[in-house]
Amino acid sequence: MHKGCILLNGDYTVLGLIDWKKAMGLLVAEKIKVLKYSKRKIRSVGRTFLMPAVAVLVKVVRIVYRHHVPFSRRNVLIRDQFTCVYCGSREPPITVDHVFPRSLGGKSNFDNCVACCRACNTKKGAHLPREAGMALRHQPWQPTISEFMRIRLRQSGVLGLLAELGLSADSR
Repeated sequence: MHKGCILLNGDYTVLGLIDWKKAMGLLVAEKIKVLKYSKRKIRSVGRTFLMPAVAVLVKVVRIVYRHHVPFSRRNVLIRDQFTCVYCGSREPPITVDHVFPRSLGGKSNFDNCVACCRACNTKKGAHLPREAGMALRHQPWQPTISEFMRIRLRQSGVLGLLAELGLSADSR
């Protein structure tokens, strides 16, 4: 399960995950209301507190949305759920492979990079997948911010918790 707190905006849209220290600071400052507590306990010198699992801001904060998810190795691995797109392995280490190799002019972007196990990456080398006798399980794609947030929430284990609270239609 997750180690932080799901933070919702004042209009109950998901802002993201925050660590327990930040959540407790916001709670003490009366900037959030707790919707659900976790079973984890936080002990201080004289008291024991339950850690917030889901909290909502008292006020709505205006968010400046980015236009796209920034490309990075980590974001490619998150998008592909740390699973090799050639063989389906989740065995570490998972690397990033350029479908159209850089040596042939391939770009480093979401549309050309995929998660790949080391064995498949070595087998493919600087060739196209068909030249190496390999097939992609899915094509690489540029995720939208909402798709990426849903993937991250699912991987962190909080999507089910949101569904339990009636705040998400997707609990898969």
